[in-house]
Amino acid sequence: MVNRAFRVVFLCLILVIPCIVSGQVKDTGIPSIINHSRMSTGSGTQNWDITQSRSGFMYFGNNDGILEYDGTGWNVYPLPNASVVRSVLAVGDTIYAGAFEEIGFLAPDDKGRLIWQSLNHLVPEKYKQFAEIWHIYSTSGRIVFQSFFYLFIYEDDKIHVVEPPSDMSLMHDANGLLYVADNENGFFVLENDRLVLVSDHPVFFRNEIRFVLPYRHQQLLIGTSNEGVLIWDGAHLHEWNAHTNTELIKGNLYSGTRLSGGDYAFGTISNGLFIADTEGRILQHINRYKGLQNNTILCVYEDRRKNLWLGLDNGVDYVEVSSPLTFLNYNYNIESTYASIIHNDILYIGTNQGLFAGRWDQVRNSLNIDETFTLIEGTEGQVWSLEVIEGKLLCGHNFGSFQIDGFQARQISDIRGYWSFLQPPGATDTLIAGTYTGLVRFVKQNENWVFYDEIEGFNESSRNVYMEDDRTLWVSHGYRGLYKLQLSTDLSKTEKVQFFYNSCGLPESLPYNIQRVNDNMFITTYEGIFTYDAQTGSFSDQNELMDLFAGKGFVDKIQEDAYGNLWYFTNEYMGVMRLLEDGAFRDITTPFFGLIDYMIPAFHNILIFDRQSVLIGSQNGLIHYEPGMIKDYSLAEALLFTEVTFYGNDSRNAFHYFHDYLLNDREEMSRMPFVLNSVSFRFTIAAFENPHKLSFSYRLIGLEEQWSDWETLNFKEYTNLMEGSYVFEVKARNAYGVESQVKSFRFSIAPPFFRSITAYVIYALLILTIIAINIYYIRRRILRIRIREKVRHEKRLARREQIFKEKTALSEKEILHLRNESLQSEMRHKNQELANATLHLIQKNKALTNLKNELNQVLKSMPSDNPEKHNVIKLLKAINRDLRNEKNWELFNSYFDEVHQDFISRLKLKYEELTPKELRLCAYLRMNISTKEIAPLMNISIRGVEISRYRLRKKLQLDNKENLADFLISF
Repeated sequence: MVNRAFRVVFLCLILVIPCIVSGQVKDTGIPSIINHSRMSTGSGTQNWDITQSRSGFMYFGNNDGILEYDGTGWNVYPLPNASVVRSVLAVGDTIYAGAFEEIGFLAPDDKGRLIWQSLNHLVPEKYKQFAEIWHIYSTSGRIVFQSFFYLFIYEDDKIHVVEPPSDMSLMHDANGLLYVADNENGFFVLENDRLVLVSDHPVFFRNEIRFVLPYRHQQLLIGTSNEGVLIWDGAHLHEWNAHTNTELIKGNLYSGTRLSGGDYAFGTISNGLFIADTEGRILQHINRYKGLQNNTILCVYEDRRKNLWLGLDNGVDYVEVSSPLTFLNYNYNIESTYASIIHNDILYIGTNQGLFAGRWDQVRNSLNIDETFTLIEGTEGQVWSLEVIEGKLLCGHNFGSFQIDGFQARQISDIRGYWSFLQPPGATDTLIAGTYTGLVRFVKQNENWVFYDEIEGFNESSRNVYMEDDRTLWVSHGYRGLYKLQLSTDLSKTEKVQFFYNSCGLPESLPYNIQRVNDNMFITTYEGIFTYDAQTGSFSDQNELMDLFAGKGFVDKIQEDAYGNLWYFTNEYMGVMRLLEDGAFRDITTPFFGLIDYMIPAFHNILIFDRQSVLIGSQNGLIHYEPGMIKDYSLAEALLFTEVTFYGNDSRNAFHYFHDYLLNDREEMSRMPFVLNSVSFRFTIAAFENPHKLSFSYRLIGLEEQWSDWETLNFKEYTNLMEGSYVFEVKARNAYGVESQVKSFRFSIAPPFFRSITAYVIYALLILTIIAINIYYIRRRILRIRIREKVRHEKRLARREQIFKEKTALSEKEILHLRNESLQSEMRHKNQELANATLHLIQKNKALTNLKNELNQVLKSMPSDNPEKHNVIKLLKAINRDLRNEKNWELFNSYFDEVHQDFISRLKLKYEELTPKELRLCAYLRMNISTKEIAPLMNISIRGVEISRYRLRKKLQLDNKENLADFLISF
C-alpha cells in the first residue's frame, strides 16, 4: 500500500511539474548543437538577422544576400547591388529585407521562384541615401525599415518617412512598441508616426542599445554595449543585479531575445551565448569550446519549436534548447560511458578512459565545465560497472576491482576484468563478483570490502549474473548460453553446473540476456522473453513481459526504476514503459528516437536518479534526460514541394515552391506535353532537429502502388513516363519518427502527337482514306484482274473457241466433207436421177417425136376415109399433149432445184426478163446437156436451140468470150 501510494504521489508530481518546467531551458549538460558552416550554406561569413516564414523556412541576413534554409538545403538570394543584408523579416511567406540603400522583399514570379522586388522607387528622392537598414518590424499591418538616419514606414504601396532628431541607434520591439535611442537626445518610442521621448538618461548617450526586451511587471530589459543589462521601470533605469550581467559585460554584449518560456538568450562578441532565467541565473553558457563555430553572436532567434538559431560572425548554429536531452560529453572530459552512479552527492562516470567524478550540485551548466569532472587516480582504463553495496561504492575495471571513497580509489583485486557485483540474499558480509574468468568472493573487513578467493568449478566469463537464492546462481554467456550454478553452502565452489542452449524451451539463437524485473528473472532472446519454471525445469514465453514487449524484437536490457517504470534498450531504439496509475504501462520511445546512434551496443547502461534526472551512457559521454521537461513530439511539420521540374531532351518546365500548384493543394492537373515526360520532385520539411534523421517515402500512383522504403534523399526522379494521369505522393518522417501528412502533386502527361486524339483522328481518317484508296485500287485491281481474267478467259475461250472452231471446223469440214460427199453422192444420185429422168424424158420425147413422125407418115399414107385415121389423129393429139405437158417440167424443176440449190429462183430474181423457156434452157445448159439433147426436151429443132442460146446470152449480158454453160454452172 505504501508503494502504491508513493506511485500515486509521484504521478501527481509528474502531472504538475510539466506546468512548471515546460518551456524552460535545462541547466544540466550541453544541448545538441548543429553547426552550419559557411561551406555548407554556400554563403558569406556573417549572419546579421534571422526570421522564420509561415512555411517554417529560415531566412538569414547574410553578407552575400538573403540566405534561406528549408530543412534540407540552402539557397542564397543576392540583392541587385550585391550589398550585405543586415535585416530580414518574414510576414507570412513574404520576406522583407534591408541592405545598403536597398529595401524590398522577395516575391514569387510566375514560376514560383523568389525574385527580389525593390521598394526603392517608393522612397522620396531626398531620402534615397539612407545607408544601411539595420532592423525591420511589422506593426499594425505596416512594415517599418530602420536605418541610422530615417524610419521608412511601408503601407498601401507607399512609403512614409520619419526623421529622428539626430542619428539613431538600433530600433527594438518590446511589448508591441518600437523603441529607439537617439545618440544626442535620449530614448524614444514610435507613436503615431512620430518619435516621442521616453528618457534622456545619460546611459543612452554613452552606449549603443543592443536590445530592448519585455521584463516582468511591465518593465524592460535594456542591453547596452558598455554597461551590460539595465532595467527600465518606466521612470527609472537601474542595473540588473545578476551574475549573468557580469559575464555579459565581460563578453561584450551584442544581441538578445526573450524566449517563449520566459528565459532570456544573450549573444556576446567574445564569449558565445548565455541563457538566463528572469533572476539572472545562468542556465546555459555555450561558446566555441562547447560546440559553437564562433564566439561572436550577431543575432539570436527562437523558432516555432522553441529552439535557438544563432547568427554568427562565421556561420549559423542551431541549439536545441527545447529538448529534455542534453550531453555531458568531451567538454566535461567524458567519453564513452559504460556505467554511472550518484553516491554521496558525487556523480561517478565509468568510461573507457577511467572513472571520473564530480559533485552533483556542480554538474549544472557552469562557465568552466571542463573542471566539473576529474579522473580518479589509479582507475585509468576501461571501467565496466559501478555498484553500491552496504554503503560502499565498488568499481569493476578491466584491471581489477576498486572500492571508491570520495575521489580516492583503493584496489581490492588485480584479477582482470570485473563485470558485476551482487550480494547473496541474507549475506551482509559476503559479496560475489563476476569476472572474465569466473566468479570471486569478497568479504567485509573493518567496514571495507576485501578480496577473499575465487569460486571453484566455474571459469566462464560472468558478466550477466542473477542470484536466485543464497546458493543458486544464473550466469549468461553471450557466446555460449545460460548456466545454472549450484554453489556450496559456504559459496566457495560450484557443486553443480547445468547448461542451457537450444534446450528446455530456449531458442537456438543467442544471446540469452538475464533481466531482473520485480525481483524475478526473465531471459530476453531474439525470439521473445522467457521465464524459468523450477518444477518442470524448462523455460516458457508465457509471461507478462512477453506480452508487454511483443513486437519489439530483441530486448537487450530492461531496468526497473524505483517507480515501477521499465527502461529498455533494443537493437533499434530505447524506450520506457511508464507505469500508469491504473497499473497499465504506456510505451514512450519518441524522446529517445535519435539516441540509438549514440548507444554502445551490448553495453547499454542507464541511471534513474530521480524524477528529474535520468543518465544514459553513450559513445559521446553521458546523456542527461529530464522526464519532467515536456516537449510535444507529436507535432509534424508540413511537408512541402520546393520544386517540380518536367523536362525532355531540349526543354524544361519548372514549378517552384511559391507556385500555386505547389503552395496550395489544388486538384487541377498540370498537363504536360509528351516531350516533357520526365519529371523530378524536390521536397522538404522544415524540421531542424537532427536533420540527418529526416527520411522520406514516396510513390507515383499510375506507375507504382507501393510506398518506397524510407530514404534520406529529398529528391525523386522519373524518366520516360508514358502518357496518362499520375499522382506523386510523398510523406516525411522526422527525427522522432513522426510522419507528416501525405503531400500529393497531380499531373498528367499528354500522349505524343502520334498517340494523341488528333493523331488518332488523323490516323482514322488516313486509315479510312487508305482503306478507301485500297478498296478503290483493289476494286480497280480486281476489275483489272477481272478484265485481265476476262480477257484471259475470253482469250482462253477464244482459244478454246478457236480450237473448238478449229475442231468444229475440222469436224464441220469433216462433216461437211462427209455431207458434201453425201450431198455429192446424193447429188450424183440426184444428178443421176435427174440425168436419168432427163434422159428418160429425152428418150421419151424422142420416142414420142419418132412416134409422132411415124404416125404423121402413117396418117399421110392413110386414106382419108380410113376409119383408123381418126384414131391416128387422136393418138397424135395425145402425143402432142404429152410433149407439151408442164408437169414433166415441174417435176424436172423440183429435181433440178434440189440438186442446184434454187438455181432457177435465183436466176429469175436476178434476171426477171427471162422467159420460162429460157429458164428451162439455162437449166439444161447448167446440166451440161448438149444442144442436140436439148432440142427434143424443148420440142424444138437444134437450130431453134441455138437461136434460143443466142438470145439467152443477150439477156444475160455475156460477152463473146464468156462461155454460157460455164457462167450458168458457176452462178
